[in-house]
Amino acid sequence: MSSLHHNTPTLTVVDPRGLTVRSVAYHRNTAQQSPSAQVTRQVFDARGLLQQQWDPRLFELHAADPDVPPNLSHRYSLGGQVLSTDSVDAGRRTRLLGSGGQVVQQWDSRGTRQRFEYDPLLRPVAVFERAEAAASERCVERMSYAGMTSTEAARNRCGRMIRHDDPAGTLLVERYDVQDNITEQTRRLCTSHTAPDWPLPVSERDAQLQAQTFTTTWQHDALGQRLEQVDARGNRQQSQYGVDGQLTKSEILFKSGARKTLVDQRSVNASGQVLSERLGNGVLSVAEYSDTDGRLTRLSAHLKDSAGKRLQDLFYSYDRVGNVLRIRDAAQPTRWASNAQVEAVSTFEYDSLSRLIKATGRENARNTGTSALPGRVTFGATDDNLWGNYTRHYAYDSAANLTQMRHVPSIGSGYTQRMQVGEHSNHSVMAREGAKAPGLGDGFDQGGNLMALTPGQALTWNGRNQLVRVAQVLRDNGEHDDEVYLYDGAGQRVIKRRVAHGKTQTHTHEVLYLPGLELHRHGPDGEWLNVLLAQGGRHSVRGLQWERQRPEAMPDEQLRFSLDDHLGSSTLELDEKAVLLSQESYYPFGATAWWAAKNALEAGYKTRRYSGKERDASGLYYYGFRYYAPWLLRWISADPAGDVDGLNLYAMVGNNPMGYVDDDGLQRHPIIDIATLIVTLVLAGYAAQMDARQRVQLAVLGFALGILGVTALGYRQYREQVSLRARRKAFYQQASQEYARTLGGVHGASEEEVAELADFYLQHRLSTPDTESLAYGLTPGARGGLYGYIGPTKHKDRADIASHTENNPHFTLARLGFLGMELRAPARKVGASPLPAAGLTHTEVQPQTRVTSVGRRGSASEEPAAQPVSPGPSSGLEPERLVIDVESVLNELRGPGGGILRNVINRLEARTLDFHTGHAMAGGQNVRSFDLPGYRGQRGRGAYRVMIQHTSGLNYRAVRVMNPHRR
Repeated sequence: MSSLHHNTPTLTVVDPRGLTVRSVAYHRNTAQQSPSAQVTRQVFDARGLLQQQWDPRLFELHAADPDVPPNLSHRYSLGGQVLSTDSVDAGRRTRLLGSGGQVVQQWDSRGTRQRFEYDPLLRPVAVFERAEAAASERCVERMSYAGMTSTEAARNRCGRMIRHDDPAGTLLVERYDVQDNITEQTRRLCTSHTAPDWPLPVSERDAQLQAQTFTTTWQHDALGQRLEQVDARGNRQQSQYGVDGQLTKSEILFKSGARKTLVDQRSVNASGQVLSERLGNGVLSVAEYSDTDGRLTRLSAHLKDSAGKRLQDLFYSYDRVGNVLRIRDAAQPTRWASNAQVEAVSTFEYDSLSRLIKATGRENARNTGTSALPGRVTFGATDDNLWGNYTRHYAYDSAANLTQMRHVPSIGSGYTQRMQVGEHSNHSVMAREGAKAPGLGDGFDQGGNLMALTPGQALTWNGRNQLVRVAQVLRDNGEHDDEVYLYDGAGQRVIKRRVAHGKTQTHTHEVLYLPGLELHRHGPDGEWLNVLLAQGGRHSVRGLQWERQRPEAMPDEQLRFSLDDHLGSSTLELDEKAVLLSQESYYPFGATAWWAAKNALEAGYKTRRYSGKERDASGLYYYGFRYYAPWLLRWISADPAGDVDGLNLYAMVGNNPMGYVDDDGLQRHPIIDIATLIVTLVLAGYAAQMDARQRVQLAVLGFALGILGVTALGYRQYREQVSLRARRKAFYQQASQEYARTLGGVHGASEEEVAELADFYLQHRLSTPDTESLAYGLTPGARGGLYGYIGPTKHKDRADIASHTENNPHFTLARLGFLGMELRAPARKVGASPLPAAGLTHTEVQPQTRVTSVGRRGSASEEPAAQPVSPGPSSGLEPERLVIDVESVLNELRGPGGGILRNVINRLEARTLDFHTGHAMAGGQNVRSFDLPGYRGQRGRGAYRVMIQHTSGLNYRAVRVMNPHRR
């Protein structure tokens, strides 16, 4: 890998404003090839706002044909807010904003219109949708909030959302704790299987709901960590923690009274990585890590009382940039098939862009490579010809679209899967002779959603670009077999319903998804199964609990322990006595290569496979916000989070499936453990988002899937109430302290300065969405001292330059989306006069006093003179620039008239405008206001003013912009 990357740099081109306009990567598959440049282009307007983005493929096509559109184009309001986004992958989306910046209406290229209503506090109260072909709009969501009463205060509900009527039904929040964690909630379902039209009266809404309720409760400790969850069937999941906040034990107390251990005896290293843990069935899981970079090097599992009986023993090796090169499972025996040795070893090769180009491993020799699972093997089968080796070769275009996958087995003939990519987009389908190139309206709808898995297997999408129906079997003279889905207001699946029509009867299978629980119902008279979802340390655990029609070979309650690999994929399933139930291995990108089970009955209860996700009957994996097709090696809809993972909105984890995972269909994350990620990135000096497999996810799409952040509430509920806020704060607090300590050590910062810098980092990180990658910086200022800043990772290089070279980098940083702070003031000039009395800087004059006669007794008193003033030209001192904190007026600086405000602040900092010439305000002589003539078109007596407060020494603060002539 080192030779492949040798002399293949990545270049960044910036314009005179410091904006990145080109990024050049160099691609080659082998060290013998000449690198080819792949140029990504960005276009900014006069305000520095991003207007157009081009990936290397479309950039090259545009050079030959000016009519080729960019991947993404944006249009903004006068205040710099995005009004319209046009994507070649996802179509156009246009928004109408209110005076408070809230989205009032939204349209997409599919003809769907969404309208949002708010209360006087700008809290969303209703969402209306109208599809293109609909005669009228429907109210698909209503939100209600608690009043300020003693009754609501007793439940900690004052001002908080207490009812959310969404497309799946109604969510009632009964109680919160003082940390804003939900402690009790109730879910009710709609009587209809279609999305409702919610009326305003509560009684009419209740009439559309089923009588049955599903209530879940939680208890948390003082740190917000979940101590207990009681699910809708009365089962309790209980957790215990050590003094370091690490999980020490987890148990399930079934409603029947049976208590079973999930995991205990856990140990972690100094970086917080799990070293060992014992599962409830006696299996000991042990992990080993590299001393140099913290990467996982070995993952093993064996019975505690029989160390020689290994169940799992994975050895990992990496290249220098962290790509997985080889995985060997020493617990699996070597087999022979057709005179070929078949070992449990997988190898991987990458191009210079770290995209997987070659993989080898073992498979079921009879695998056909379709969307279906390969044939199941029963444990104890003696037919060695079931095994075989394979080699897969992957090829991509310059936009990261897979163009070809060639499968070469050691037994039999292979096949080549070719993909047909859109001419001016990243839409891609299986190549078929004579087929038209895919695009918006051709194979994909106008929102970028795939319209069919295979010819005739249609997909149906709702107005929110959520998959709502998959056609399984189409009949000319009868009803179709299909699978339908309903989602809540946070975009998470609540109901899955599969219908299969036979000659004499109809079979239904319905799954209801609740916090920590799935209810499986096979018709009114069939099997009723409750599946408890839990996490046994780094491995997952499922509890099976039957209510009706329990198979005779099964106990009433059963735990199934899943031993996972580094991606979280279920490789082995064990029962409570550590008896093997199923085993599975995967190709890169998630298709099943081989699987076996104890028997057909046990095999039927395995639903979670690759990356720990649920596999539907269609073969699609449900990730939370999107569906993934492993046989296509890509997502079937555009990324709802936008270009957070690049301009290709369909590529799976950057085409590096062995080194990255995606938790919910929004953004990829490296497999490296969370604590290691923090320490490694800090020590390496990189600024990166603090991502990890178990990171806290807030509702990135926000209110109504991309509009407002209030449905983070619903998303937290979906995340099983694992004390998100407290855990999120603790995580970012650790990251901020690590960054501040490391960067402060480089620049000789004191303990007090490190603590102040860490707090500055933390406050901004907590106020920023988790999906936004932030850069942490500390650099010597242009005038000396130390300057800290935090903001978007993509602009870190420009922020470094500004903070190091500009006397007052506030404006440049604000334009880039950064916040900055002067951690240490510049040193005093050599030769300057000694400091006056305590509390004054060397540029301030000691206030004089004069004695005045008062009263008839001739007594005297001291009267203070004017406030400290800057020395005049005769003082012999060269005035230093003032430092004005503009954080409180950043919106005004970015909005209309920002240039006028910026000019006044610049003059004050340069001391061409004296602070004491300002208008004295009621707040005292430390607060002055300055005219902003022409600001927002106002003149004369209508002119706005900016209030500036003197805080200490050379430090001032812009308080706010006001119009004192208006009442």
